[in-house]
Amino acid sequence: MPSAGASTLPLTRAADPVTPAISVCIAVRDRPELLVKSIQSVLAGSFGDFELIVVDDGSAVPVRDRLAEAGLLADRRIRLVRQQPTGISAARNAALRIAGGRFITVLDSDDELAPDGLARMQDFVAGTGARWVYTDYEEIVGDSAKVIRLPAYPDPRRMLRSVLTRPRLPFKHSGMTIDRQLLLQLGGYDEQMSIKVDVELVLRALSNGVHLQRLDEPIVRFHRHSGSISRRRLAGLVAWRKMIKMYSRPRVPGLALCIVAVRAVSEIGKWLVTAAGR
Repeated sequence: MPSAGASTLPLTRAADPVTPAISVCIAVRDRPELLVKSIQSVLAGSFGDFELIVVDDGSAVPVRDRLAEAGLLADRRIRLVRQQPTGISAARNAALRIAGGRFITVLDSDDELAPDGLARMQDFVAGTGARWVYTDYEEIVGDSAKVIRLPAYPDPRRMLRSVLTRPRLPFKHSGMTIDRQLLLQLGGYDEQMSIKVDVELVLRALSNGVHLQRLDEPIVRFHRHSGSISRRRLAGLVAWRKMIKMYSRPRVPGLALCIVAVRAVSEIGKWLVTAAGR
């Protein structure tokens, strides 16, 4: 069942003449150059059975104008929606409502898909029957690149504990591929949260017994830049405290407080590293 804060989304959608295997969903606000590269990476891939849904969450310059300048609007696989600025959760839910694919692949607007990323994902889903997949990814910093290998977990309980306590999250939301009906049944993204919405969604899925499976291949290229590092540390800690209280359910008295302290140290450490690198 969805958490109390989760939005409720309809489980049906008007049928399209052609239903794609995968709906790639991008929510964006004011990152036009990065968005164009992100879209181009999807269109250039070797897997063709997809649609690309872009939700413009109130960009100062409409995304449509930028895509027109880049010559991308002629591609009929692109579905563009513009809404008033209401936040990342609402934008992702808007994409989810109109998506037609059996699976949703989430892509951040400053990330790029590997040329065979969707093909590898489709093969993995078909071969394993997985309904929720996360993947390794390639991290780009300046001119250097490295592959980030993520851990795999035998069951949802162990992954939930790791998400709550591990200094570095054991997943990347961008590149996740999720059965659309499963995501709808969970209630979509929690629109009452303005930050850490991806973490809350994963914790909610895990607490409902959903097994997230890992594809040990990097299908996303993540460009680390100053704009991609959250500076809302205090808001992040407040969100973590709420999630730990909701999802940890510790049997030992005071353990939740210890988890909050561990997370606080981790977030402060990240802030210090970021500050030192300026």
